[in-house]
Amino acid sequence: MNRTKMLKKAAALTVASTVLFSTSSSVLAASYQEVEKAALTQAVKGFSSYWDTVLSQQEKALAGSKANMSLTLEDGGKALLSAISGGMDFSWLNSLSMDMAVSMAEGKEMMNAEVLLNDSSLCSMNMYMDMAELIEYMQVPELSETWLKIPLLASMEMSEEAMADSFESEEEAQAYQQYMEKYEASMQNLYKVLGDMTSVYPDTETLTTLMERYGNLVIDNLSEASSAEEALSVEGVSEDCTVYETSIKESNLTDIMNGVLKTAKEDQELKGLLEKWDEVGNTDLYDQFQKGADDLLAELEGEDYSEENSEMFLYRVWVNADGKIKGREISIADDVEPYPILTWKSPSADGSSALLAELDLGTESITLTGSGQTTDNLLNGEYVLAINDIKTIAVQAQNVTVNKENPWKGVFEGTYNLSFLQDTTSEEQNPLAAFGLTLYVLSDMDNYESQIDLTVTGSGAALVTLSVTSGFAEASVEAPDAAALESAIDISNEEAGAAYTANLDVNTILNNAVAAGMPEELVTAIVQSMMASAEGAASEEGNTEEMLPETETADAAA
Repeated sequence: MNRTKMLKKAAALTVASTVLFSTSSSVLAASYQEVEKAALTQAVKGFSSYWDTVLSQQEKALAGSKANMSLTLEDGGKALLSAISGGMDFSWLNSLSMDMAVSMAEGKEMMNAEVLLNDSSLCSMNMYMDMAELIEYMQVPELSETWLKIPLLASMEMSEEAMADSFESEEEAQAYQQYMEKYEASMQNLYKVLGDMTSVYPDTETLTTLMERYGNLVIDNLSEASSAEEALSVEGVSEDCTVYETSIKESNLTDIMNGVLKTAKEDQELKGLLEKWDEVGNTDLYDQFQKGADDLLAELEGEDYSEENSEMFLYRVWVNADGKIKGREISIADDVEPYPILTWKSPSADGSSALLAELDLGTESITLTGSGQTTDNLLNGEYVLAINDIKTIAVQAQNVTVNKENPWKGVFEGTYNLSFLQDTTSEEQNPLAAFGLTLYVLSDMDNYESQIDLTVTGSGAALVTLSVTSGFAEASVEAPDAAALESAIDISNEEAGAAYTANLDVNTILNNAVAAGMPEELVTAIVQSMMASAEGAASEEGNTEEMLPETETADAAA
């Protein structure tokens, strides 16, 4: 297959994504193109509202965000850990969590964190990231008041002696140095962007203008479709629809590619966006795009379809009596008959709804199918995920939010119970069949709050739960004093790092662990293990005294 043919295949898949991204919009249209244009308008409108919310919250999020990660161990999880560890007692361990607050300003990231054991403070951590210099600073006050300096590229830097030992020629050494210079520049650009994502985010007007412009350009070059009345049926749920069918031929793809490329070359909104990214990332995306567009247009020039203009893809879309799109199907056309590669069908009737979502690549496939009931915009249903036609995971959806006004917001909120199924085509037992997952999702975009709880279950009983919550912080995190950073110990200096380690005081953390419920005998075992490790490291250096931590707990353990 020549390059032009491959480009057309890629373009066809791009067209597929264009007509698929608005799957459930309400439309009032009499032709296929009108259906797609109305769906595009509805999708852009919903996305515009969503993107406005994202942009309006970004500045506030940079000023101060908070998050909590918590791991909770249930009785079943404790028993499982005990069995795995050979009988160790975990009855005292209930939870381990971390509270974090983060602020970003002028290319600097500040974070304060507290680690809690059984909801009792274990230790705190302070972090400061200089994104321009690619240097991170960290402090654990319970261990030491001194800050650590962590150059992110220190591990890749080489002295002249190391360079001489590592490379056979000066040319190889120079090539490595040039690579490192480019790598450092790319890392600086990356962290510059991460420091302020608003610097690369397009504004809502630009983004929606581009979506509408190129979406309509693609739709205008699609052939008009035939139509027929047809019942759309999935899992026993049936809905009367009008099905529109059209095809994409090689000539359509050439027209689409020519239209998109020629429009994009003169597109001022696209130019402004690419030049904005060039300025932030110190790149030449716009020039590369112009050159690439010229090359593609040259390849497309002179295409002749006088002898052959075969169909490449077929598209079908189902629209119900209310003008709502209820299904889409993309098929590859071959010499025998078209075969679907991407299918989405969602008929509904009398409060019941069904779903069929499938990607079929011929040799491999993934399918999600099932049905449910919707009451007061809350969906409850049973679904099955199959891989290569083998039922793999059962999904029970409970009180999942159905946002009919804007599917971009809150569409995944609810509870999902996942269980692993036994492969009926094999006699081997599935070791995961005894386990399950419960996922709870809560998202309030308007207030920038979210919560995700993931619980692992065994034989129906909860074992362990990972919870992650996030939102706006009440106040910004303050940067550390400049003097503290100037006196920070550089971990790339082995001698300074060894001195820092030797002077660590672990007593506070160990005492906090005991206060949180950790058995004293376990604390003693941890101290003895630390001392053994220190003695081993010190014996290699020939200096045991300097390596041992000078702590009361260590003395008691000895």
